[in-house]
Amino acid sequence: MDLFSDLFNDIWNDFGMFSAPAAVKEEKRCPVCGHTLSDFRRTGRLGCGECYRTFRPVLAETLRQIHSNSHHRGKIPSKSGSELKKKRQLEVLKAKLQEAVRNEDYETAARLHKQIREEEGGER
Repeated sequence: MDLFSDLFNDIWNDFGMFSAPAAVKEEKRCPVCGHTLSDFRRTGRLGCGECYRTFRPVLAETLRQIHSNSHHRGKIPSKSGSELKKKRQLEVLKAKLQEAVRNEDYETAARLHKQIREEEGGER
């Protein structure tokens, strides 16, 4: 009977069923407030500002999954919306231009440069 029970214990353990619980892994904690990722997942809130630095990789991925971006852009007021939108569009174009130059994609860089000049108000 001992051999029989050992055989089935091995089979169940291979499939992860009825196995003894693994040793509890120590979870990373915020050095300031002591919150863990489990606390964040349970409540949806962080304990303090240091939590953002401590759990940055996980938080960035979570924000990307929820919002498709991890950078907060804020809302644009309706009265000054067109100016802000134009300014943000220029920032995006300039960032793309820098990336194109960094990647030595000069055709794209030239096209972006021309587009930036047009957006800024004409040829220089």
